[in-house]
Amino acid sequence: MASPDNCWLFVSINVGKGGGAVAVLRNNSGKFELDHVAPLKSEAYGEALSHDGHLLAVAGGNDTSVLDVQRLEHDDGSPLLGMLHSGSGAGAVYAAISHDGKLAFVSDEDSARISVFDLSKLQNDGSVLIDHIPTSGFPVGLAFSPDGRWLYATSQRGPASMQSTCKPELPNGQMHPPGLLFKIDTAKAAADPRHALVAGLPAGCNPVRVAVAPDGKELWVTARGDNALLRFQVASWPDGAGQAGVTSLSIGPSPVGVAVRPDGKQVWTALSNRFAKDAKGQLVGLSDLENSAQLKRMSIPADGFPRELSFLPDGRTLIATLFDAKQVEFVPTPD
Repeated sequence: MASPDNCWLFVSINVGKGGGAVAVLRNNSGKFELDHVAPLKSEAYGEALSHDGHLLAVAGGNDTSVLDVQRLEHDDGSPLLGMLHSGSGAGAVYAAISHDGKLAFVSDEDSARISVFDLSKLQNDGSVLIDHIPTSGFPVGLAFSPDGRWLYATSQRGPASMQSTCKPELPNGQMHPPGLLFKIDTAKAAADPRHALVAGLPAGCNPVRVAVAPDGKELWVTARGDNALLRFQVASWPDGAGQAGVTSLSIGPSPVGVAVRPDGKQVWTALSNRFAKDAKGQLVGLSDLENSAQLKRMSIPADGFPRELSFLPDGRTLIATLFDAKQVEFVPTPD
C-alpha cells in the first residue's frame, strides 16, 4: 500500500512463529528503499489504507492491527492504535476501511464471515466489534465501489447446496462448489451487519480477489481454480436484483492479485502458479478494455509467488509483492 503523497510504501510481512511486521519503504528520488521495519503483535496479511491515508489496518489471523500512519512513517514510537479481535481460529486475512473511516471490514477466511468493527471506539474502551456478515466458505477479497456505498467480497466456495463442479487444486483435495461474489450495503453494515448482504453471484472456482473499475461499472475477479479472470458488468445489479453480465477470460495458472489501472484502461493480474512445482509466476495485463473482442495481452516475469497488486499514486506504476521471493516488484505500465 502506497501513501497518497507517494512518499511511503507499506508491505506486510510474516516473520515466523506467528509474528508479523510492516516493512516501511521510503521514496528516495523516485526509488523506494527500505527505511525500517515495524513489528506487530500478530501475523500480517492483507492491508487496508484509510481514504484519508491516516490509518493502516493489517489483518493477521486472530486479530487485525490498526496503525497510525504518521507514526509508522517516521518510526515515532509505537504506531499501534489498537487491535480488532476476530477471535481464535478466525483466520483474518484481508481488510477494508469504509470511505468515511468509521468502519473496518475483515475477512475471516476460516470462519465463513466478514467481521465489522466500529473504528470510532478503537481508543475509547468501547465494544469495537459490531457483528459479523455471514458468507459462504473462505471469504477473502474485499473492494469498495467508487462512492463507498457497496462493498464487494469474494468467497472461495459456495454452500453445500450448490453442485460440486470445481476440481481440487491440491492432489488430495475434493470436488467442491464454485465460489460467490457478494454485494454488501455499507450503510446497513454499520447498524445491522447480519442483514447487510444484498446479493451474491456465482464467481467461478476459488475466487480470491476483486477489483473495481474507476467508474464502478465493472468488477474484475480472479477465479484461481479456473485459471480465469472474470469480468462482471454491474449495470443490471444496482440493488441486488437481476444478474450481472459476466465474461470469463482464460488468463493463466492460479491468478490471485488483481488491480485496475486508475485511468481504467488496463487490468493486471498476478499469476501465482502456486500449485505447480516450478512456481514461476507472471504479471499479465489486459488493455483496450473497451473492446472486449480484441483485448491486448501483456506479460512480465514475476518469479516467487506474485500475490498482491496495486498502483502507485502516479497511476502508471504497478506494484507486485512476491511472497516467496520476499521482494517487491515495480512495473511501469505502457500507455
